[in-house]
Amino acid sequence: MASVFRTLRGLVREYPVVKNCATYGTLFCTAELTQQIFIKKYTTAKQGKPSENLDSDKLQRFAILGYTVIPSIMTVWYRWLDTKYTSTATKVVFKKVVLDQICLSIPLLFVFYVSMSWFEGQHDLLSEFKQKFPESFALNNAFWLPAQAINFKLVPAQYRIAYNGCCGFIWANILCILKRRGEQTDKVKITTD
Repeated sequence: MASVFRTLRGLVREYPVVKNCATYGTLFCTAELTQQIFIKKYTTAKQGKPSENLDSDKLQRFAILGYTVIPSIMTVWYRWLDTKYTSTATKVVFKKVVLDQICLSIPLLFVFYVSMSWFEGQHDLLSEFKQKFPESFALNNAFWLPAQAINFKLVPAQYRIAYNGCCGFIWANILCILKRRGEQTDKVKITTD
């Protein structure tokens, strides 16, 4: 067992993207898991209903995005951003935060909603993105603008994805709530048609 941990530690040192993917993915999936536990176990028990099973398919979809796609995009993005803008001066941090919101957040929201629609077998892959993007982007800015200002001003570059993962845990909970919005009414419409 000790040799497995040594091997893993060596991989993480040699390939920091592995650490970024593992950290971000774990926090991203844990956010969805906590949402499901709260909704399917705690809330139903509080209402006197039997608890529901966890949605493992949804957890798998979050795992695909959280362990591979999103942290990989973030790693490439922050590597470029940190080499282009190296200073922590307020003016430079402001530029980085604005660029981050425009050049990273919008594409990541697009990837999230469109990928989830594709995984769910939706016919119109853009429908949910179009419907939920305005509110998602507004909340994204309210949350990430201050979080990224702290990130770019205070957090060393090698810890940037881990910091984003911790903040991402909070953000992913918000995103899970946004994603769930309308799912119950959609299920009712499908079963009543």
